[in-house]
Amino acid sequence: MKNADEARESGDSRGVDGDRTARYVLDIIPESAGPRRATARGSVIHSVRGPGSQTFLAKEHSTGIVLRPVRKLRASLGSDRITEYDAPVGCLVINPAGVDSTLAWSQTRENAVVSISPEALSELAAHESGLADAELEPPAFGTVDLRALNIAQMITAELTGMLPPNELYLDSLLTVFGVHLLRTYTSCNRQTASPKGGLSPVGARRVREYLNENFVRKIMVAELASVAGVSPNHFIVGFARTFGMPPHRYLINLRLDLADKLLVGGEFAIAEVAYLAGFSDQSHLAATMKKYRGRTPTRAG
Repeated sequence: MKNADEARESGDSRGVDGDRTARYVLDIIPESAGPRRATARGSVIHSVRGPGSQTFLAKEHSTGIVLRPVRKLRASLGSDRITEYDAPVGCLVINPAGVDSTLAWSQTRENAVVSISPEALSELAAHESGLADAELEPPAFGTVDLRALNIAQMITAELTGMLPPNELYLDSLLTVFGVHLLRTYTSCNRQTASPKGGLSPVGARRVREYLNENFVRKIMVAELASVAGVSPNHFIVGFARTFGMPPHRYLINLRLDLADKLLVGGEFAIAEVAYLAGFSDQSHLAATMKKYRGRTPTRAG
């Protein structure tokens, strides 16, 4: 058993398992780390590991998403240069296939690992942009990606739930994650600004749809920038030029529009309307509606 664990730690999966249909990342991370599943496109793991280190040459595109803050990670990716950094929740490291990496940690770390085969990513790239040779561009160590974290949390919940994990559901989440990688961390499909400095038509559509589905909860600028495929700094300016107002004002309009519809319907008390439309309480709704619509909730409709 010791030899098998050592093989996994080094990234050498030869002789570890007789079943060679198992995904590579399932071989290099010890089974004791946590639950995992192989799917049609790749594999997913919820991993909790004590202090240690690992070195391996990735055969699949693998991404680790931090689920518990960890300090003073020492890592390298594709070179001998070691970087020490603190990793907050949502921090991710993308390890493209064929790129060697090292990682050392001095405290227990919890993360989700999402691995997708090069063939599967190429297939997704062909559907996404018509190009099958997308090259992943890993972000700097310490980068936080809230969209990736959201998907990783859903994967973790499925792997650690009371019921046996649904492989089809996990494969769907892995597909969504793969598309996110293509839209955010490849040059061939990264959305560029429109000639007037706004968001691209595709980026604007994605952001509009995302806001329409999520406007009642708190949304971070970095999250929307990731959806649009641009940097947070460009997103704020690009959004305003595209939609004619800053993201915060657009979000408020969506919430107030919903509040108006609920108030006109008359099925809910004002306090309930405030909650359903994403406001902290009735006073918050009243103050916001007065400021932006010139009236109070009781006068709506």
